Amino acid sequence: MFVYIKLFRWPNLLVIAFTQYLFRYCIVVPVLQNHEIKPFFTDLQFFLLVLATILVTAAGYAINDYFDLRIDRINKPHKIILGKELSRRKAILAHTILNIIAVIIGLYLAYLVKYFVLAGVFIVVPALLWLYSIRYKRKFLIGNVIVSFLSAIVIAIVWAFEYRGLLLVYENKINDAAIFINQFLRVYMLFAFLSSFIREVIKDIEDIKGDMKTGCKTIPIVSGVRNAKRLIIVMAVILIFFVGYFQIHLLKEEYDFIFAYLLFAVQIPLILFINKINIAKEKADYTLNSRFAKFIMIAGVFSMFLFYFYL
Repeated sequence: MFVYIKLFRWPNLLVIAFTQYLFRYCIVVPVLQNHEIKPFFTDLQFFLLVLATILVTAAGYAINDYFDLRIDRINKPHKIILGKELSRRKAILAHTILNIIAVIIGLYLAYLVKYFVLAGVFIVVPALLWLYSIRYKRKFLIGNVIVSFLSAIVIAIVWAFEYRGLLLVYENKINDAAIFINQFLRVYMLFAFLSSFIREVIKDIEDIKGDMKTGCKTIPIVSGVRNAKRLIIVMAVILIFFVGYFQIHLLKEEYDFIFAYLLFAVQIPLILFINKINIAKEKADYTLNSRFAKFIMIAGVFSMFLFYFYL
């Protein structure tokens, strides 16, 4: 069982669950309660939504390792699981079973909100992850965009299901609350997209040796490491300005503590991160920068918790 937990990248799965729970209970639920609206999903039903998201993600990791075995033997031979601790056939089986369970849960939740289009999320996303693993990961830019987009979807799916359910009960009475929640949704989705994109490009630089030998056309291979670093820095600067714009609005609403938190937990680390990327040379440097970028991402997501005390 432990080998499956390693295969599924359990720390990343915890981050996903953490993100979805924060968005629901620290932003969506408080806003709804302030508008005297009762959440549609029960705690158990929301848990099922989080579970389905985690299952799809875990399946994605399994299929990614299945197709990346040759690359991983070069880039990270010490972390290889398939072929050593677990057979590739068992990885495919796990991928299939997890996706089937996720689709069943998705269909059930879509039935509850009477909007079966949402069940398609648990079909389209696994398909995207499959295509990413066999083709798009090795293509210029598109693989980075797909992963970044899926990171943003993790947050969007929370409100998408809840909103459709609320429409059944309250109809247009939820408009004011929905507008407010949508503002937060756009902010955190864009933050997730930008921070994920930055980290994906770093990982491409980190894995350039194996990617190059297996015919991949990632950004650092096509454009060079120097240009890839420039892209990371540009995206980090964009993220700084975006968070800064959000902070200005926080000051106007007198959310002073959240403003200070973002300054010290996100903005200053981003400035330090730019410097670290600029001087990075070795694979170990990019490994540390990837972890640093992940820290910034988690720190930004954690700011949702602070809104619980303001909304």
